[in-house]
Amino acid sequence: MPVRPLFTWEQTGEDVLLEIVIKGWKKDAIDVLLADVFLKVNAPPQYLLALDLLHEIDPAKSTQHFTDAQDGVVLHVKLRKAEVNLVWDALSVRQSSLGKQALMQRRQESLQRAQQRYQAQLDARVTQREAEKRRMLEAQWEVEKAQRAQIEQRVKAEKDAAEAELYAWEGSRTTPAVTAASAFPSSPEDAKPEGAPQCSVYVFAAVNAAVTPSSADLPRPQAALPAAPASSSSTATPPAIRQADTVNVVIDFTPKTFSMPTRSRGDEEYYRQSRYKPVSIEDTPMFWKERADKCYRSQQWKTAANAYSESIKRDGAFLTCVMNRSACYLHLAEYKKAIEDCSLALTMLANTPASEVTQERYRGLMTKLYARRGAAYCWADDLKSGVADLRMANAYRGLASDEDVAVDLAMVEARMKERGIIEDDARADPLSTRMHEAAAQYYQGSYEAAAATYSAILEEEPFHMKAQGNLAAALLHAGKFEQALKICNGIVEFCGEVAAALEQPGGLVSDQFDSDDEEDEEETDWAASKAVSAAEEAEGVSNKDALVRKRRAAAKRLSEQSDHVYMLLKAYVRSAAALCGIKQYHKAHGYLERALRITPYDNDLRDDCNRLAEKIRMDTLVAVSSGSAQAQKAVA
Repeated sequence: MPVRPLFTWEQTGEDVLLEIVIKGWKKDAIDVLLADVFLKVNAPPQYLLALDLLHEIDPAKSTQHFTDAQDGVVLHVKLRKAEVNLVWDALSVRQSSLGKQALMQRRQESLQRAQQRYQAQLDARVTQREAEKRRMLEAQWEVEKAQRAQIEQRVKAEKDAAEAELYAWEGSRTTPAVTAASAFPSSPEDAKPEGAPQCSVYVFAAVNAAVTPSSADLPRPQAALPAAPASSSSTATPPAIRQADTVNVVIDFTPKTFSMPTRSRGDEEYYRQSRYKPVSIEDTPMFWKERADKCYRSQQWKTAANAYSESIKRDGAFLTCVMNRSACYLHLAEYKKAIEDCSLALTMLANTPASEVTQERYRGLMTKLYARRGAAYCWADDLKSGVADLRMANAYRGLASDEDVAVDLAMVEARMKERGIIEDDARADPLSTRMHEAAAQYYQGSYEAAAATYSAILEEEPFHMKAQGNLAAALLHAGKFEQALKICNGIVEFCGEVAAALEQPGGLVSDQFDSDDEEDEEETDWAASKAVSAAEEAEGVSNKDALVRKRRAAAKRLSEQSDHVYMLLKAYVRSAAALCGIKQYHKAHGYLERALRITPYDNDLRDDCNRLAEKIRMDTLVAVSSGSAQAQKAVA
């Protein structure tokens, strides 16, 4: 419950003065209400002062102000008496003198009058504002009228000056011609009367008389000119139709090179645009990257690594900065951190969409990352892991570049042989060397040799799925589409469970079942219908449970065989490429649609699917038009 604050009051002949002490409050949190017989000071929720004044005051002439105190504020209120020189015996009315109901009614009426006065003040302000706006508008009109009149006067003066100048120039040009005409009149009509004004009609007549030769001077024609022939346009017939058959226009689409296994639209900007929203230039990832590059060129490895870290803080997916920081850690001999950065960069590169990186850039990045991680492993005295990464880098490197990788690999293998280090059978795949050799042949463009190597691997291990997929890619580049399609079909059959799981719908049937029972049916009919409904409901529940079980089994199968999903995706895309090679576009479009169900956000794949659908549509239109033309020929 609020507390009544301490206050003192005194009066003069015209005013009643109050000082109200409010502790622990600021003046902005205090509300003061003045009515003709009521005063309210509210500082919720602690203080409340409500005074029913003894006599009436003039709220319009009453004032208030605050002064600061040591532990709060002091409110000074000056109430102007409605009746001057009236001495107040007390400040407020006692409730016992009027009664509670009458006192509340008196207070309510006072508040209503205060509200009416406040509303009247608002209306007066609105009226005053409108009047001021109207006055300003009229004043603006007057200013614009004066400016308009001034502009019109200037335009008229400029026009008069231009006309006078034009007339003066015209008079100076026509004076010699008039003199010649008056000296040699060619006819009585051309002679101008004495004292006539210089009219333009006479001027032009004089000029024509002086310039135009007389008819006697003109040579007479020897013979009459022949009449012009009649126009032949009225008698000419329109040309005949050149060809009645439908013209078939052959459209040759530009063949698209299938970049396997990495598909790309082409070269894009090397540095990706950051999704980080900086507040200044110094807060951007590229600012810190450029600073780190400058420090790296000056061989300040520690400073460069810290700057790359600042850039990565602002953009966690900045692949280039992660790679460059691993190089700095290599120079600083912090091999564990270098290995971690290379592994992180490899993971980021594996999760990068195919449309954001070209095949050449992908090969270069893989070569660089595996080479750096292999070097870090070797310097950390883990030669087994190092030689494995160097072999991967050697497989990805270009034929005429990165020769240092092959030299480092040979040196590490020789060092392992000297120290008697043998790779564990559990870690080393017996066919890994040949797989690396085939991958190197593939990336070097020797597709026939790569296909032969993969075929030899499959003879030893027929169910090596990675070798089968790479063999299909090599056969595609070699132009052997039917063989590639056969291998891709085998991969699809091998991943049949995953394919079936991907085709599993995710929606469940509704739990609601409608009833056709009516309220006025007999009890026996109601019981029979209830039994039928129960049977249908049980059947529906069993069907729903079956769908739930199938969906859960499919999700479990996908989670357990996630590598098969990616294998199936590549098989679908390569099958579509092989079918396009043998011009079976409808089947190819079906495979691309299956691939889009797996990766619906691959822009390149969607563009290929749309382009293939457009080609199918165009081929259909051409076939229909050519068929109708042949039918017309047969009828004719």
